[in-house]
Amino acid sequence: MSNSPNNSNQNINVAYVTSWKERNPQLSLLQTDGHYLMYQNQKIDIRDIYMQDILLNPILFQNIYQLKAQELFDVIRLHVDAMKMKEKDLANKTRRLQEYGS
Repeated sequence: MSNSPNNSNQNINVAYVTSWKERNPQLSLLQTDGHYLMYQNQKIDIRDIYMQDILLNPILFQNIYQLKAQELFDVIRLHVDAMKMKEKDLANKTRRLQEYGS
């Protein structure tokens, strides 16, 4: 495995999930390789997010060790979806600026 920034982020994501699972047995069914987060038969691509950003929400930060696996999985899925929408919005704004000038 190389030490590219993307692989580094994947390793960090694995470390966060591993740490959460060690401190909260309810998260034991979550699995990750840093590329995907899996729970039961569901899978989310987490390569382009930073797990530490999940903890920016103070309520989530305070309750991470009480959450159930499905709850945390759903929060991360929403975070991934929100990031995709932000990226799409930014791409559309950039395209419009290029087409119509600033």
